[in-house]
Amino acid sequence: MNYTKEHILKLENNLLKSEVRKSSQKINDILTDDFIEFCSSGREYYYEKGDVYQDQADDTTLQWEILDFNIKELSKDCILAMYKVIKHNETDENKKYSLRSSIWKY
Repeated sequence: MNYTKEHILKLENNLLKSEVRKSSQKINDILTDDFIEFCSSGREYYYEKGDVYQDQADDTTLQWEILDFNIKELSKDCILAMYKVIKHNETDENKKYSLRSSIWKY
């Protein structure tokens, strides 16, 4: 695996960890101010500094796994990451698996 692919996979994995999702600083270190997510509900989420993705009081440790991770160079400074996520601790089978993609600028 090349350095760029390894680095982006590490960043994506970090975003799935409870300790990162609970920390506005750690999230801010990874995402840009203009980050937009298209949620599985179809809703658009616009990141704002200070946002967290998991409440501090939530003791749940996420057991999410990235599979079939691939990247594609879109331009000299943009990479498309594509992968599947399995949420091992999700009881609703309809929400257990998701296809994801993200664009990383470097």
